[in-house]
Amino acid sequence: MRRIHKQLLAALAAVIAVGGGSLVVHDRMEEAERESRRESIRVAAEGIFQARADKKDAEWRRFAAPTGREWSHARAKVTLTDVEIQGVRAKVRIQEITTPYTTNRSGADPRPDVPWAGQYVYVFEPAGDGWKFVKDVTKEEFGS
Repeated sequence: MRRIHKQLLAALAAVIAVGGGSLVVHDRMEEAERESRRESIRVAAEGIFQARADKKDAEWRRFAAPTGREWSHARAKVTLTDVEIQGVRAKVRIQEITTPYTTNRSGADPRPDVPWAGQYVYVFEPAGDGWKFVKDVTKEEFGS
């Protein structure tokens, strides 16, 4: 009887170990999927802000460049501060920083200028392997 009891305990421990291990694997797979989705949305959002920064009439170009310098290009970076999945769509809070660069008159010596920053709330939906912008809900979220 004692031997059967030990065998049952060993079998139960094996089942718990295997079952618990599959839960850990499942949790890691879900976490990897969330991170992949988040990175894909970040790339889509950064593309929007980089496209704005690259325009010839970008807002930062409306101001005079520092003395002896000319506007060159800008680099937009975004941080997702919150990603809320709503069905197939994602409502995303975005912190954007765009850094314009200047060069000397000959186009050399690039230097960063004062960065522009903003907070936005955008809605994205899946599109192929990535995500596409649906709408800007910043005014509804922040009330201004």
